[in-house]
Amino acid sequence: MMKLDLTGLCCSVPQMLVYSKIKKMRKGDTLEIIVEKGSSQELDVIRVLEFFKFNTNKIEMGDKCVYFVQK
Repeated sequence: MMKLDLTGLCCSVPQMLVYSKIKKMRKGDTLEIIVEKGSSQELDVIRVLEFFKFNTNKIEMGDKCVYFVQK
């Protein structure tokens, strides 16, 4: 499983990192994405995931959200 921790990042950086990781994924791969709950970075990640239409699960852990993306 690949892991991508985006906490503390802003602007388009989280979006570009998620896009880049997803493009490298192969069928059956899982990507764990950690973001700050309710932040603009979470909204950016959601937009990228909606674009690719992958199967995703979200878990809230305190002030963070973890998205599990499977291709």
